[in-house]
Amino acid sequence: MSESKDNHIEVAVVTTSGRYPATGFDKVALHEPVETELKKAVKELHITDTTGWVARVNGKEIDPAKSYADNHLTGTVLVDYGPSEGGGGDE
Repeated sequence: MSESKDNHIEVAVVTTSGRYPATGFDKVALHEPVETELKKAVKELHITDTTGWVARVNGKEIDPAKSYADNHLTGTVLVDYGPSEGGGGDE
């Protein structure tokens, strides 16, 4: 039985500390939670605190606890992972 390419997605994570993987993309299961790849990136890039960080794809916030499929992501995806942008103020 061969695996269908449709069951996988190519993913890279970009943070203020760098990119994971450094070049290219990781091939992961479409139904894997996004947070699995984010945790790999945090470990590889030696990031110590991700409190308040959000994941975005094409400027849209996604839910890392959900799978790529549940976040409606397919093909090749670049996940921006970093601190939430400030909510602005009354100034």
